[in-house]
Amino acid sequence: MRRGPGPSLRLATEADRRALWRLHSRSVAALCQGAYSPHEVKTWVELLRPDGYLRPEQPRTVLLAERGQTLVGFGQLEPLLGELEALYVAPEEAGHGVGSSLLASLETLAWQAGASAMSLDASLNAETFYHERGYVRLHRAHRILTPEVHLACLRMRKPRPAASELRPGRRGEAFGAPRPEP
Repeated sequence: MRRGPGPSLRLATEADRRALWRLHSRSVAALCQGAYSPHEVKTWVELLRPDGYLRPEQPRTVLLAERGQTLVGFGQLEPLLGELEALYVAPEEAGHGVGSSLLASLETLAWQAGASAMSLDASLNAETFYHERGYVRLHRAHRILTPEVHLACLRMRKPRPAASELRPGRRGEAFGAPRPEP
């Protein structure tokens, strides 16, 4: 069941760092439980820090999804490479279109920047989400969190759609436009 109109999307600013960290931590703690051991999830969450987001030496596109003034999801993209580095939603928003909306908008930004494909390392619990949106599993991989904790993940890729499929008005192209209030 959907929750009314979709979330509004905007680019993140420095003022969003703590909110990004809180949402990321909550999302991993709640949504990754079944795919990873309690120790892996605990280590992952403990390594997240507010100053790890929007780092000036690593410019990235960070897109936020909000319902009203509440952050409900975010995605981080290296647009020229088409590398999706993060996509997380608030646990209570899982399955309500927030991740899909963010992903569609980030894909559009990557295609507009000239990326030939979108690539990502999916957490084990997210493989179906990406597969249903056209991503193909390439191979298993690992993210090294500590010398003892290596998180299993799946390298996935989606080729750039044909030019005829990239049409004006496609969902996500005008994420910065204000949405009418219901």
